[in-house]
Amino acid sequence: MTEQPPAPAEQPKPVERPQGDSENAIVDLFVERFGDRIDDRVAESFDELFAERLAEPGPLQRAMARGRRAELRVLLLSLILGTVATAFTPGGTTALLISWAGLVVLNLAYLFRPR
Repeated sequence: MTEQPPAPAEQPKPVERPQGDSENAIVDLFVERFGDRIDDRVAESFDELFAERLAEPGPLQRAMARGRRAELRVLLLSLILGTVATAFTPGGTTALLISWAGLVVLNLAYLFRPR
């Protein structure tokens, strides 16, 4: 049994030098090669920082809790209005369906409002 010599290691490809060696061309080449990786790392760092800030007590956490309470109030008010509409709507099912459809539209408008 003869031993095979080890396969030569792949050499990294040489960096293509931009034409004219201008500084802008070098920056463009760098951004082209590493821009996506840098963006991913920045996004991961931002997500970690946001999660840490949200976990600690402070104004951001209070604002999030305030938003949840407001959404709960809108939900409860909607249910109360729906119950009242069901109890006092004259005219049968057509008027009842119209009042419930109005409540659904209002809730959807609240849900998809610009924040």
